[in-house]
Amino acid sequence: MKFAPHFSRIYVEKDALKYPFAQQVLDRFSKANLVYIDDYRNVFNRSGQDFRLQKASKSLILAKKKDNLLYDGNAMVQDFGYRNFAYNTPVLNCIYDCAYCYLQGMFSSANLVAFVNTEDFFDATKLAIAERPDKSAPLHLALSYDTDLLASETILPFCCEWIEFCRNNPDLVIEIRTKSANLAPLADIRPLDRCILAWTMTPPELAERYETDAPKPEKRLIAATKAIDAGWPVRLCFDPVLPCGDWDAIYSSFYEEVFSRLSGQQVLDASLGVFRINHQFYTRLKKNRPNTDLVYRNWTREGDSLSLPSTEREKMLERLTALLRRYLPQEKIAVWM
Repeated sequence: MKFAPHFSRIYVEKDALKYPFAQQVLDRFSKANLVYIDDYRNVFNRSGQDFRLQKASKSLILAKKKDNLLYDGNAMVQDFGYRNFAYNTPVLNCIYDCAYCYLQGMFSSANLVAFVNTEDFFDATKLAIAERPDKSAPLHLALSYDTDLLASETILPFCCEWIEFCRNNPDLVIEIRTKSANLAPLADIRPLDRCILAWTMTPPELAERYETDAPKPEKRLIAATKAIDAGWPVRLCFDPVLPCGDWDAIYSSFYEEVFSRLSGQQVLDASLGVFRINHQFYTRLKKNRPNTDLVYRNWTREGDSLSLPSTEREKMLERLTALLRRYLPQEKIAVWM
């Protein structure tokens, strides 16, 4: 089956047209077929969509975010123990297509939604900074949990705007999590010690099976090294840990390779967490990925989430933490149960 190129169709909320960011994006896709809409949810949330088919030919939706410009941390989001923590969603969905990704269970559509009213996001962040519970610590804001902002930076330049906003707000720290190997969009940006570039690191054997369209771990490692050399603080995220095959040997070998290239002193910190997913998202994930072996494991439900049984999870994390401690001090390792 022949598919149209990605983003050859762009849905645009009429109310989004007035924003400079929207015009900047549309200028990049001057040949796209534009469809004007009243509310992005009428397209993004409609019933009967085929997530897998849409992944082969993604559309872009430009919209105005009207509420929930910031979210407080929750049990499914890594907060690294920060006293003032929040996250936001400038973009919904991701250009990659990882087999285990919760987004395909969270959303009925594979199309990307980009919220173009960045100044409203900035205003909400300024308010959160002013009202943060602990004034002795900055606000830590995660930007890239429901997408991969750096991966889409060439078409949706959010990272550069947020970095400059952060530079001008000294009580703010931002994290941009990514699997991208493309640092070119940041080449002309002066590094900022309050902008953490966080790479998801997956052993090659598992990335080949479950992250087929994302950059290979070797390329991510090269990008992380270049970022460190340029002066950016870099976080390594060994998350989600996937309990496949001889996971002990797989991760032991991978850690050895990573830290033969990067010393523990160069890395800001690292996170470690097992695969976990909201149980309702899992039902849709299983429907979308019937040929993925991960969906047929005997996951255990605890509250609203599914993961490994607690004893197996604790054993796995204890072992992997011990392996990481060969390269990093305990205070640099954030373990997510």
